[in-house]
Amino acid sequence: MIKLLKLYSHPEIFLPIQFESGLNLIVGEKSEGSNKTNGVGKSICIEFLNYCLLKKYSDSRVSLIPKNLIASNVIVLLDFEFNGVKTTISRGLSTPEKISISRFGREIHFESLEAASEYLSNIYFEKYPAHTERISFRNLLAPIIRDERSEFKDIIKTYDTDSLIPRDFKPHLFYLGFGLELYFEISKIILELQQKTKYLTEITKLLTQDRQIKVSDAKARLNELESEVSKINASLEQLRNNDSFELVQNELISLDAQLKEIREQQNAIKFNIKQIDILPQPENINEFEMSILFNQFKDGLGDMVKKSLEEVKQFRDKIDNFRNTIVHDNLVKLRTELQVLNEKARKLDENYSQKLSLLDNGELLGNLKSAIKIFNEKNIELSTLRTLIDQYNQADKAKKQLTTKKSSKISEFDLAITTHEMVLNSFEQTILDIHEKIIGNRQAHFEITTKSNSQSKEFLTFDLRTDDDHSWSTERIKVFIYDTSLMFNEFTRTYHPLFLVHDNLFNVDNDSLEKSLNFMYHQELNRADEFQYILTINRDMVEAMEEKRVLNFNVKNHIRARFTKADRFLKVTKYNEVSKRKY
Repeated sequence: MIKLLKLYSHPEIFLPIQFESGLNLIVGEKSEGSNKTNGVGKSICIEFLNYCLLKKYSDSRVSLIPKNLIASNVIVLLDFEFNGVKTTISRGLSTPEKISISRFGREIHFESLEAASEYLSNIYFEKYPAHTERISFRNLLAPIIRDERSEFKDIIKTYDTDSLIPRDFKPHLFYLGFGLELYFEISKIILELQQKTKYLTEITKLLTQDRQIKVSDAKARLNELESEVSKINASLEQLRNNDSFELVQNELISLDAQLKEIREQQNAIKFNIKQIDILPQPENINEFEMSILFNQFKDGLGDMVKKSLEEVKQFRDKIDNFRNTIVHDNLVKLRTELQVLNEKARKLDENYSQKLSLLDNGELLGNLKSAIKIFNEKNIELSTLRTLIDQYNQADKAKKQLTTKKSSKISEFDLAITTHEMVLNSFEQTILDIHEKIIGNRQAHFEITTKSNSQSKEFLTFDLRTDDDHSWSTERIKVFIYDTSLMFNEFTRTYHPLFLVHDNLFNVDNDSLEKSLNFMYHQELNRADEFQYILTINRDMVEAMEEKRVLNFNVKNHIRARFTKADRFLKVTKYNEVSKRKY
């Protein structure tokens, strides 16, 4: 059992709130000059209580209070009895992950919310057998602290309706005495099944060309492709083994080698011819210039020079003739060799073209190239399609196996529900008893069923039917009946923390509110210190009942805190919450 004792702060930013056993009212009252009772701090008071009980900072409205309104060194504290031992939780507003827990006079400091939650969870479960499947401390409290943002539309959903969090059945099953191992196992299978289904959908989309064809058509296409590729491969082998092709291919290789050799010889001869062409030509000196030069030499040499100018001319002509004869003969020889090589190259080239033409005309080479191209394209298509179909088959098989496993495990859960019939019948009787006290009849029903064909993560249904279902006010009364049944039923109270918090639940007709409050007071009389019920409510909702004296108790004796427009929960003026943070 967890018994709340006191909520307070250091330094003080709100007046301490003392909690008692039984019915505890936190009320909003009218103040002088204002008849409004909303917006005075009832809900934020519950948020501070929830904050001390380790609610995640990003999910808490405490995080939305403007930072300039509260000193950074403020610590919020909660005293409570936990399994008979006084315990204190201290949590700073500026350091939400740093938590201190005092127990047996010893203070333990935690650096994370998870570590503190695990510590408290271990304490909670120490009275249960070691093999009991555990859930977190916060998970335990989820169904028993409902704030007004849940709108009380669903007995399982206890959180802000804006949150896209799926229903969490674990704490409810725990309070009803179900082992959670099978629930965890089924939840894991469902998660794997959803992942596999998503993967299968993506593969199917690729395989069917975005649903343009059927999977069976794709499989038929695979068989056709395998046949086509096999035939093309056989044709390729036939072309490669063709004798004519091999013979012509060898001749082409030989001709190509010969042409290469001749091209090299041609290039060498062309280079030599070019070298001769660039040799300097003999200088042409006319006879008049030679005569002047010869007379100059003759005057200087005298009798020593006997030769005549005619002799010099003859000697020069002989040298030029000799030189021209050597160069000309060599050039003629080179050009003749080049011409021969050109002729050989032309014939080889014609022969090569002819052989190549033979292949083309015989469709040997062309068919081979085409076949290779088609073979590669078909083979890529075949490989891709085969991979997709293999992946599809494996995913489809895995999905079927998981579906079968899921159905099998859900059948086990159905059996567990059947074997748990005594507890469920007792719980339903408690619901009927409370329903009769508040609504005036026993026209209600509760059962737990499974949904094996559901595509969502939920495979359970908690079906609570009450008289005049689905009206706005009746849905709130339904939540009240369900929550209080969990706390008061002889079986479920064994697992329940035995405190319950409803924030602005009773926005309903006066008759239902009157009977609900009287019911809780009657439980307080009969059960003494066995439970706590904390309710936030506007005082004007009960004023008429007080005047008519239809309530069986004095409301003032059960008020633990009262707030007005002039005296709000937080000792600050009215403020606007900051924009919702994204985490």
